[in-house]
Amino acid sequence: MPTTQLLTTNQDIKYGQRMRSVSPTSSPWLRALSRPPLRRLLLPVAAAFALLPPLSAAAATGPALTVDATADRHPIAPEIYGMSFADPAVARELALPLNRWGGNHADRYNWRIDTWNTANDWYFENVAGCWPGCSAPPAEPAQAYRRIIDGDQATGAQTLLTLPMVGWVAKQAAYSQPLPCSYPIGDFPSQESFDRWNGVCGNGRDTARNPLTANPALANEPSDERLSAAWIADIRARYGAGAVRFYGLGNEPGLWDETHRDVHPAPTTSAELLSRSIALAAAVKDGDPGAQVLGFSEWGWPNYFKSAAEEAGRPDPAKPAGVAMAAWFLDGMRAAGEVRGERLLDYLDLHYYRQGDETTDVTRSLWDPTYVDPSWIGQPIQLLPRMRAWVDQHYPGTKLALSEYDLSVSDPFLSTLIQADTLGIFARERVGLAARWDPPGPASVERDAFRVYRNYDGAGGRFGDTWVRSVSDDQARVAVYAAQRSGDGALTVLLVNKSSQPQSSPLTVSGRGGAGGAAVQSWSWSRAAPTLARGADVALAAEGQPTTLALPPRSLTLLVVPAGSAGGGGGGGGGTGEGGTGGGTGAGVGAGTRAPPSVGGRPGAAPVGRAEGAGQSPAALIGLPPNRRCIRTSTLRFRLRSPVRGRRIRSARVVVGGPRARGGKRLSGRQLARPVVIDRLPRGRFTVTVHIQLAGERGAKVASRRYARCR
Repeated sequence: MPTTQLLTTNQDIKYGQRMRSVSPTSSPWLRALSRPPLRRLLLPVAAAFALLPPLSAAAATGPALTVDATADRHPIAPEIYGMSFADPAVARELALPLNRWGGNHADRYNWRIDTWNTANDWYFENVAGCWPGCSAPPAEPAQAYRRIIDGDQATGAQTLLTLPMVGWVAKQAAYSQPLPCSYPIGDFPSQESFDRWNGVCGNGRDTARNPLTANPALANEPSDERLSAAWIADIRARYGAGAVRFYGLGNEPGLWDETHRDVHPAPTTSAELLSRSIALAAAVKDGDPGAQVLGFSEWGWPNYFKSAAEEAGRPDPAKPAGVAMAAWFLDGMRAAGEVRGERLLDYLDLHYYRQGDETTDVTRSLWDPTYVDPSWIGQPIQLLPRMRAWVDQHYPGTKLALSEYDLSVSDPFLSTLIQADTLGIFARERVGLAARWDPPGPASVERDAFRVYRNYDGAGGRFGDTWVRSVSDDQARVAVYAAQRSGDGALTVLLVNKSSQPQSSPLTVSGRGGAGGAAVQSWSWSRAAPTLARGADVALAAEGQPTTLALPPRSLTLLVVPAGSAGGGGGGGGGTGEGGTGGGTGAGVGAGTRAPPSVGGRPGAAPVGRAEGAGQSPAALIGLPPNRRCIRTSTLRFRLRSPVRGRRIRSARVVVGGPRARGGKRLSGRQLARPVVIDRLPRGRFTVTVHIQLAGERGAKVASRRYARCR
C-alpha cells in the first residue's frame, strides 16, 4: 500500500505537506508517487459551494488600476517562469527558460551508476535511471542526467541540477524486481507496509509506526563533494563549460531525518548544513566557475528559522538561538566566500507550498504584510520581502530563488488564476529564479497561466521583460502586472480578476506617450472560456486618463499596447538587454519612442549606453555579431570595437555566459587587434558577454547577446 498515512506528529505534518514523484515514468508502482496526498483530493463541502459560479451577476465596480511606464523599472529574470521535470511539448511551446531536475531522489543520486534511492517517497528502493525500460545495465552510463541535459538543450531551457548532499547515494543498481532497498523483509519482517509491487521492501516503520534503524551501507554508499566534482567534470567533458548553468545544493535538509531516515536518522544541525554547503559550493565553482549556485533549499516555514536539531529540541551550539536559520546560513556562506576570494552562493533558495485554505488569497502570503496565513502558521509570512531583507542584511547581492513551489488548489481553474498571479508577483518582487513543482502538462488548463507570459498568441508573443509600476487598489480582487518588451517596446498589461463576480475597473496608463484611441490587442482567459484567445481590440483613453474595462469573473486579460503609444518615459535604463540583464541608469526617452535596452554587469560595471552609438544596441556597439539567424558552425568570430569614440580598449574579457559569469578569454595588447574566436560553442541557446576596459576609465563596459546553434 502507499506510504501516505494519517498525520499524527509534527514530523509527519512537515513531511506530509506533499508527496513527490520520483521521476516521470510509466511504471505503475512509481506512478503512484505522483498521486497527491489525501488533503489535496478532499474539498470541504462549504468550499465546494463557494467555488460555484453565480447564476447571474451584474458587473461590480472594480478597483482602480494604474500603470506608469516610467516608474519602478527593473529587469524581470526569465528564469522565474521555470518548471521541474517539464513536459518537452510544454517546454517547446513556452520556450521554457528553466527546467529543474531535483527532489528527494536527487539527494541520493549516484551518477556513476545512474541510480537513485527513492527514500521515504517509495520504500527506500534503488531505481535505475533507465527503469522500467531496461532489463540489463545500459551500454551508455548516466543516461538519466544526460537525457535531462539533452532534452533541455533541444528545447532551449537552462538546466538546474540538484547535487546530492545528504552524505549517501545508491550503491547498486538492479534492472528487475525485487529492487535493492534499505528495509528488506528479510532483515525487518514486521513493518507497517511493504511495496505492493515486490512485497520485499518495507517503509522502515514497525507496526506501531516507530522508525526502524537501518544499516546505511546495505543499499547505499557514502558520498561527499568529490562525487559531485567528478559529475561536473563529466558534464564539462561531454557538453562544455556552462552547459549546466545552475546547481542546487541538496534538497530540504531540515527533513533529512524523516525523508532519508535510513541513512540520516539524526536531525540536521546548522553546522552540518553549512559545512556541507560550503564544500559542495566550492566544488561547483572549481569545476565550472561560470555556474550559479543555489543554497539552503529548505522545505518550509519551521526550517526557515530553525535547524532540524533545534526544532527537535536538541543542542545546536553553532547557531545562536533566536537568529533565523536562513540569515545565519547567509552569514556563513558570505564568510566562506570571503576566505576563498569569490562568491560561493548566488541564490538564496527556499521551497514553498500552500498551507492554508483553497482560495486565491494564498498568493498574498508571498508579499502582503497584513495577510495572516490561515493555517497552522497563523501569522504574516510575507515570504519574498522577508527573503530580501535577509539577503540585504546578511549577504548583499544574493538573488532570490524558489526552486520548488506549488500554490495550486483542487480546482484547476482557480489554480490557473493563482499561478498567473504568482508569476506576476515574482516579476514585481524581483525574484531571480523559480521552478513550479508538478507543472502543467500539454492538456492542463493551468498551462495558460504560463502561456499568457511566454506565448500568448502561439507565435512567441511574450509578456515584457522590464517591469514598470502597476498598482491595484484591491489586489485581492483584481491584480495588475505590467512590463515593457525590450524587443519592440510594447507595453504588456496583465489583469487578473480573482473575484467570482465580473468587475468594471478603470485602468489608467501613463508614461506611454499616446494621444488616446490607439488600438490595443487583448487576449483573454476565463472559467467560462478556459482557452487563452484573442479578444476584441481595446481603445485606450488619452495619456493619464482612465479606460473602464469589463473583466469577466475568474479571468485573465492581457493587453498589448504597441510601441508607438507605449514609449517609455524618463525611467530609462532598467530592463533587459540583448541577452543579458541590466540595472543601468541612463536617461529616459521621449514619449512615443522605445525605451532602449541596457545591459548591466557586476556592481561597478557600467552598461554600454545607447547615447554613445547612433542608436545601435550595446552589443552591436561593442562588436558582437547579430543574432537574427542560428549559428551553423561551432565557432563564433568577431572583432571588438570601442563603444566610445576616441577611447581605446585597454583590456577585454569574453565569456560564454551572462554578465556575472566568471572566467572566459582575457585579451590585451596585440590580442585586441585580432578577431575574437570562440570555439566549441554549446548546443542550443547560449549567451556571449564582453567586458571592455577603456583607457582612462575605471568601470568596465559590459554587453551581452544571446545566440542559438542550429539544430
